[in-house]
Amino acid sequence: MAKQRPKIYGITADQAKRIRRTCERVEGTPGRSLGDSANRPAWTPGILRAKVTTTIPGGTFASPSSAGKVQIYELDHNDEWVPSPGDPVEVRNQFGGGSIAVDDGVLVAWIAGQLFVIAADCPPEE
Repeated sequence: MAKQRPKIYGITADQAKRIRRTCERVEGTPGRSLGDSANRPAWTPGILRAKVTTTIPGGTFASPSSAGKVQIYELDHNDEWVPSPGDPVEVRNQFGGGSIAVDDGVLVAWIAGQLFVIAADCPPEE
């Protein structure tokens, strides 16, 4: 006969592990607005527009850089792109080919609770 695992407050050890995994997954995702505010539409994570505030070094898949920062922009109620509230945020870059300079536009996306560069509007080298 298999030994039964003890229950803690009516929850089995397997159920507790499942709850822990779920909480860690939820807490690792970006915050979400619950609806439109008077000043801006609801923020929905996905692909976000941003401007570089701290140079983003190149990286690799195995070792993405994490030294760069971006300011996220959002569409306001006048259909204008404005900086979102809050400080610039850390962004990772797994692409080689050089650094992405301050004030360059980038597109970033949430991947496993971290922001990654997915496209950059870098001016051509002269």
